[in-house]
Amino acid sequence: MTATLARIFRHPIKSVGAEDLDGTVLSAGRSLPLDREWAVLNDRAKITRRPDGRASEWGRKANFLTGRAGPSLMAVTASMRAGGRLRLDHPDLGLLEVDPDGPADQTRLVDWLRQIWPEDAPAPTALVRAPGQPLTDESVPYVSLIGTASLADLSARAGIPLSPRRFRANLWVEGWAPLAELDLVGRVIRVGAAVLRPVARIGRCRATDANPETGRRDIDMLPLLARSYGHTDLGVFCTVVEGGPVTRGDRVEVL
Repeated sequence: MTATLARIFRHPIKSVGAEDLDGTVLSAGRSLPLDREWAVLNDRAKITRRPDGRASEWGRKANFLTGRAGPSLMAVTASMRAGGRLRLDHPDLGLLEVDPDGPADQTRLVDWLRQIWPEDAPAPTALVRAPGQPLTDESVPYVSLIGTASLADLSARAGIPLSPRRFRANLWVEGWAPLAELDLVGRVIRVGAAVLRPVARIGRCRATDANPETGRRDIDMLPLLARSYGHTDLGVFCTVVEGGPVTRGDRVEVL
């Protein structure tokens, strides 16, 4: 069976909203465009907000709002609109459209998120833009990738259908055997017009416990992964070796 690119996701604000794309253009040595371009600082952050709205530096996820601490964030969906505006939707809060670089709208966003943020977790304070490097959990600009068969196999073991949004990967590949992507670390793959090199497995955290339809924890994911596979990895981080456009339905081949 020919492998194809089934889904493309980006997450403009770290842990706040997944956006389903038809296509994008990857660049060598970069993450997927606008993925984790913004993040919401919490009141224990060691990172500061510069006058231009950018974060003072890249930092670990403990500085930001995350789905691990606030599972309701996992239910937010996102879409970038004309003029750089961002539209967010949540099943309990409804719609919010903001300019993520506008100070007044940044305040509106933080106030919106406070309604679903746990009172006992470090409180949201400010939205910041990436300091030239996406505010992902890794200090290297990666593109993340998972096979759809891996998700189907895990869903069968869980006894419930698991949404790809639960795992917040950028690229989903159809046509491989379950967990085949884990064995591609060190290899090279072509996705559409781009060439990627899987470099590391993705270790999972408790953010994946939350159902992205409801924002409520409905599964204990790490023990499930450990029982099923003997580890808690799902998907791989990739570096972009050669850039180019990628579109749903593109052929994926191991070189």
